[in-house]
Amino acid sequence: MYISQLKIQNIGRLKKVVIDLQNDTTLFVGSNNSGKTTAMNAISLFLIHDKKFSIYDFSICNHKIINELFDKDEPPTTEQLNNIFPTFDLWFDVKEEDIHYVGNLIPTLDWQGGALGVRLRYEINDIGKLFMDYKDAKNRIKNKDNLYPMNIMDYLSKNLSNYFNINYYLLNPDEKNLFQQQNTLGEALESNPLDDILCIDVINAQREMIDELSNNDRSEKKKLIKLISEYYKRHLDVDIGVISEEDIKTLEDLNNASVEYTKKVSQNFKPALDELKEIGYPPFGMPKIEINPKLNVADSLNHSNALQYNVGECCLPENYNGLGYQNLIYIVFKLISFRDKWIKYHKMQEFSDQKCCPIHLVLIEEPEAHLHPQAQQVFIKKAYEILQGREEIKNAKLTTQLIVSTHSPHIIHELEFENLRYFKKGSEIDDLSTDIINLSTIFSEQYETKQFTRRYIKLTHCDLFFADAAILIEGDAERILMPSFISKFNFLNSAYITVLTIGGNYAFKLYPLMEKLAIPTLIITDIDVVECENDKTKLKQKTCNPTLKNILSKESIDELMSLTLSDKTKVDPFPLGVVYQYHEGERTFEDALKADNSEFKNSTKDKVDLILHMLSTKDPKDIEIPYYIKDGLEWLDGILQHKLNIGENI
Repeated sequence: MYISQLKIQNIGRLKKVVIDLQNDTTLFVGSNNSGKTTAMNAISLFLIHDKKFSIYDFSICNHKIINELFDKDEPPTTEQLNNIFPTFDLWFDVKEEDIHYVGNLIPTLDWQGGALGVRLRYEINDIGKLFMDYKDAKNRIKNKDNLYPMNIMDYLSKNLSNYFNINYYLLNPDEKNLFQQQNTLGEALESNPLDDILCIDVINAQREMIDELSNNDRSEKKKLIKLISEYYKRHLDVDIGVISEEDIKTLEDLNNASVEYTKKVSQNFKPALDELKEIGYPPFGMPKIEINPKLNVADSLNHSNALQYNVGECCLPENYNGLGYQNLIYIVFKLISFRDKWIKYHKMQEFSDQKCCPIHLVLIEEPEAHLHPQAQQVFIKKAYEILQGREEIKNAKLTTQLIVSTHSPHIIHELEFENLRYFKKGSEIDDLSTDIINLSTIFSEQYETKQFTRRYIKLTHCDLFFADAAILIEGDAERILMPSFISKFNFLNSAYITVLTIGGNYAFKLYPLMEKLAIPTLIITDIDVVECENDKTKLKQKTCNPTLKNILSKESIDELMSLTLSDKTKVDPFPLGVVYQYHEGERTFEDALKADNSEFKNSTKDKVDLILHMLSTKDPKDIEIPYYIKDGLEWLDGILQHKLNIGENI
């Protein structure tokens, strides 16, 4: 049994999205402000009891609608509000042996196993009461502008939780593929049906790890030693629960040490206590002071030097380890703590009659903070293993699911396409929505293309998933000069550009991926002329470049040479441009580069040697961009100008 799908509506950028989850690790990827954090926040808001909504969690595009509905003379109806407030559909894939966990989610006696769903909806308790209270507040400031509350959203900004709460509704398994209408779901359930099914834990992005020079008290309470102390008290403390033979031996050793320690400390404090007698303390009949520092393991763990790092013969306090390793150790120990709390490990079993929930959902935001690339890769490979690292989990057939949001191509590199969910921002200025792409579904039956793309991206450019645009080039010669070329264009130089060396023979194979991601893409390739017989007396030239043949649907050199830039570019379904040499006699990047940089026109050097020779004699910024590449970069710069303007208006 596991969570197979989330459907989120009306939260931040997430107007209406579907997120398919893996039964192990799911990775949220995408550029900044694409909705990854919003999705993580939505999961926490609906599934963690002490999390609180704010009006800023409502979709921005709905604020105006809500204000208009409450500024009328009559309160809005339930139907008018049905598709406005945040909802969160949770779908489970349930095996026959797990039915006993989900009895309260089964909608009818006809259900035969498989999908079960529940909707969590943040909604108004009493529309009429909210309407009247708001109108009363408005009447108190009548004829006074710019005072609270200016509108209903302003009113709710201070007392949202007084009028809203999360209600739970059963979903129809036969309509799992739909966004089910609220008015078809019947009455809300009397209580939360997920309490005995789902355990959720979160590691937020901002962990405020302390460095060796910091005196930040706020960071102090985040330190790893606090986690270790709490872990000991919860799972290992010999002073609680049923005492085992091992505990008895530990207690005896502690007692013997405590007696000796107390005797020594009392002797050391005797002179100071004797000085108190000189000022008349204790007076007659008053208790005298004694020092009795009983040893307690939990207390002894809870100080700044209890955790140290052994460096040869020297031990350093915790805060002298690097930020990266502090962060890594912190996260790993958090995962251990989450896991053992979930299964009520060791001492916790003695104080709970309840069985653990069958599903443990763990969210981690941006684990890459302060970690070098190799540490990031090791972490993501091992995190799930740690969460599954008790035999009790495997024996009870319990499910752990891990969701990680990241900006790290190194983390992406370690997982398969099936684990990735790409967050794609809307393409227009007034489109504040996000779409979420399940990358495992991109290629459908195109097995060879799928295998090639997966292997190529995994081995080379996982940063593609965070790029504003991509440039596909032929080889190393273009790659060496491309940063200098890009720097000459304002918007290109301000954007995140991924340059992929792939060549015309294979660039077209990335088309399905680029289309799904909707990343503006420029393909810079060679025209690749070959001659073939047209009839018995005349030769005809054509291209052997698969990218030109597949994307432009042209093979004749005459046709390719006659195409304008607008013929070689498009914006629908995503911005895509293809450029190549079109001057007579030029067939390669080197041909065009030498032609546009005349001092090298007669050079006999080829490819990379030519570029290195040019760099040894000329500043890169003074090297002229070959005309066809300049055409393409100007087109892509214009596309990004529009895209970056969208970002400024969001």
